[in-house]
Amino acid sequence: MNKHQQKLRLSLHTIFALIALVIIADFVLPGRVINDGIINVKKDRQQYYNAARNQHYSYKVITNQHQFSVTKNFAKLAEGHEKIEYSVSRIFEEVNWYRFFPSEKRAFYSLRIISGIVLPLLVIISILVAYRYKKNIDILLFALKVLLIADLIFLMI
Repeated sequence: MNKHQQKLRLSLHTIFALIALVIIADFVLPGRVINDGIINVKKDRQQYYNAARNQHYSYKVITNQHQFSVTKNFAKLAEGHEKIEYSVSRIFEEVNWYRFFPSEKRAFYSLRIISGIVLPLLVIISILVAYRYKKNIDILLFALKVLLIADLIFLMI
């Protein structure tokens, strides 16, 4: 590999590492904390069209300002509460955590943890391993970069 290709590869790795750092910073840094009333808890049936006819339910809490996905247990408990406190990230306007207003225990939605921490960290670690130890993991890096772009689009929508 010549010097021009190495510089191009290093530049691309740097761009993707910066994107991953921005996504991590958006999740980790404290966002706007909002105290709001729960208007509704919405339960949607998600169905797969396969031979087993699998299905599951997704739950959303609807407030005056936002609607966001929550876990099943939180949704069941939310029906008895009127107030909720949640944090909205500064860059992508995503709900990072939520809790019932008087409680101190925060809850996190698993998809937000994966998109905000796990996937970007995997990208950064893979780039560091490939660069530092000169490992040929180009296919893995390509797949993780595609997932990171999809994650960025998901966060921007």
